[in-house]
Amino acid sequence: MARRIFIDTKWNPKKNKNSKKHVCYDSEKDVFIEVDSLTELKDYDEIYLDSSIFPNMWQQLRELVSNGKSVYYFTRPWKWREIQGRTKN
Repeated sequence: MARRIFIDTKWNPKKNKNSKKHVCYDSEKDVFIEVDSLTELKDYDEIYLDSSIFPNMWQQLRELVSNGKSVYYFTRPWKWREIQGRTKN
C-alpha cells in the first residue's frame, strides 16, 4: 500500500509570518507533522498538495518527482472534503 501524506501549505499554527514550515497530515497514522522542506517527505509515495504552490517549492517538488514520488495538486480544495467523505465510508 502506498504511503500518503497531505500538505496544507497555507496553514501556519504559530501565525508567524517568518515560519516556512509545512503542516502535513499522515492519514495512515492519523497524525499531523511539520516539515521545513517537502524533501523531508521522502518516505511517502504519494504527496498531495493544497491549492497553494509557492515559487520556493518548485525545486523541492522536482526532487521528489525525480526520486519516483507521485505529487498531486488540488486545484479545487473544496472537492477534497468530498473525497475524504467517500474514503471514510
